[in-house]
Amino acid sequence: MTLKRKLLGSATGTALLVLLIFSAFGQSQASTTPPNLITTTLTPTAYIYLPCVIKAYACPITSTNQYESEVAYQYDTDNPVRPAYAHADKNLELRGYTPNTDPGLKHGLVDYGSDDSTQPPQFAALFKPHRLPALVGFYRVYHWTWADSPAPGSRGNPITTYPVTALGLQTTPGEVLHTPTSGYDIGGGMEVIVLFADEDTITLRYTCEDSSAPNGYTVHIDNICTDPNLLALYNQLDDPSGPRYVYAPPEERPYSYNLPALYDGQPLGTASSTEIVVAITDTGSFMDPRSRDEWWQIR
Repeated sequence: MTLKRKLLGSATGTALLVLLIFSAFGQSQASTTPPNLITTTLTPTAYIYLPCVIKAYACPITSTNQYESEVAYQYDTDNPVRPAYAHADKNLELRGYTPNTDPGLKHGLVDYGSDDSTQPPQFAALFKPHRLPALVGFYRVYHWTWADSPAPGSRGNPITTYPVTALGLQTTPGEVLHTPTSGYDIGGGMEVIVLFADEDTITLRYTCEDSSAPNGYTVHIDNICTDPNLLALYNQLDDPSGPRYVYAPPEERPYSYNLPALYDGQPLGTASSTEIVVAITDTGSFMDPRSRDEWWQIR
């Protein structure tokens, strides 16, 4: 069984293997290891997650779901193109998040209001039937210090613009998760493109730009079992020698290629434990996933 390193408190399981690792040693390793591009794993490991979690639920290795692709447009100006797994706005596990332990933190939904006249992505639609699950984890995503591409860079301090920028939702291991519904359509009946996916995390973009920077929403869903057929299609289209990693200068854009795309409500994977973690950005800025009038209009 593969041991997946997780941020303390960001995942739950029925059995925990506690590793005795001196934090000073871990910090020393993180500070002295050059931020070179790591090619042997899907997620660069420049930092240490504790504890290791032995998942009681085994992720499926087969699927009957079928997936398609849609046109995506190169937007970032990294040259060479930064791999998606080494991009902290595409791979939430690379950036990381930490529990907010403030005793005054409100543990329910909050009212921020909304300036979006259409319907933003709705987290209740992750589930069928739609529901507001118990909120069981409250986290802050880390800032990121970028390095020259293709190196990923390094983690900074927690983002404090909002008290919560990643939210743990109670789930049942093995339950099917669906593409969060919204008022957006990227064409061809599709709602999102997949910016990044690996075995236990996925990033959805509600526009056609292969980036979180321009106007639009990006949803991160962590601690899941990504559907194996969807992951296979993503890996095929994310081929390092494929068109996604051909740099096009701005004067030669729009430069396009295909990435996996999902319909409204289409299954994307299953819950791997009793908690999944969701985060959302709007025009590249992490928002509070507890916002009642934005991400929980459907409850």
